[in-house]
Amino acid sequence: MSSEREIVPERGGRKSGLRRLVYRPQASPGHGGSDWQATKERLRRTVARVPEVVIKVKGGGTTIAGVMRYMNYISRKGMLIAANERGERIQGGENIRTTHASWDLDLQRTHDRKGEQMHQSFNVIFSMPARTDPGKLFAAVQSFAQENFVRRQYLMVLHTPETDPSDSPPPHPHVHVIVRAEDEDGQRLHIRKTTLRAWREAFAAELRSRGIEANATSRAERGVSLKARGSAEYHIRERGEVSTAEARRFAEATGDLRRNETEPKPWEVAMAARRRDVLKELARNAATLRQEGDTELAEKVERFARELPALDTERRRMQRALVEQVNARVRRERAEDLPPPLPDMH
Repeated sequence: MSSEREIVPERGGRKSGLRRLVYRPQASPGHGGSDWQATKERLRRTVARVPEVVIKVKGGGTTIAGVMRYMNYISRKGMLIAANERGERIQGGENIRTTHASWDLDLQRTHDRKGEQMHQSFNVIFSMPARTDPGKLFAAVQSFAQENFVRRQYLMVLHTPETDPSDSPPPHPHVHVIVRAEDEDGQRLHIRKTTLRAWREAFAAELRSRGIEANATSRAERGVSLKARGSAEYHIRERGEVSTAEARRFAEATGDLRRNETEPKPWEVAMAARRRDVLKELARNAATLRQEGDTELAEKVERFARELPALDTERRRMQRALVEQVNARVRRERAEDLPPPLPDMH
């Protein structure tokens, strides 16, 4: 199974048409219609810090055997109940093998035009915080899949802290969905950043329709500048170890510090630009809310904007920790060089 990563777009896609926290009224303020009402609801959820939905794509099987291994992993070789695209319950190792055979993976393309190996499936994880009702979560994912994986074969399994097969299971319920890469007509599934944004919106809506508070905003809109650790790094950290990727990032941050390279990196410049855009849009939305008389929500939006945490990056945090270590060592050495205190004369 490949390490967790974000699927990189194979080709440039169109920008998402989703209206999120950003709303630009076309007519007079306060008369925006359904789009503005939807924006107001997202603002209410965001300032109340309603839990955010999480959807992760963990690569996918590049071989037929790899797809079988993942099906066995998420179902614990058939010990857990799975469901397919027809809503049928699948349980038992033999039924998992039968499902795998029914996918006819040998009929899928294995390499692209450049000769590079293609995924036979995609592994998608849907999760919510601990104490979320597992049954409602599973029902929401089922409904989402029926709408977004039309004419595709898939298998899904609910994991809770009690049933998760990993050595250090996370405390929150989540649903694994393995999707066949090609649909009935041979059309491949392409997962881009815009796809994930749309999926998160749809997943959150399914949860809300079942009485579970859920939101789907970007990290920039929430004022979060640091990315969450991937599951692979999370498990490595839990063992008290450091991943190769984290060690490489630490070495790069150390090198920049030694060379006194203090200029912001391109991604840090982009983060600052996004923050400015978010603050401008929040101010515009607050102004529109005041004009239509919703002073309470306007004040909450303005307070939310004021309380956004300062921008930060892992690189900067690593460098600050290094500087503090050096300063602490210098302080210790200076203390050791001081002469002993004079004896008390009293």
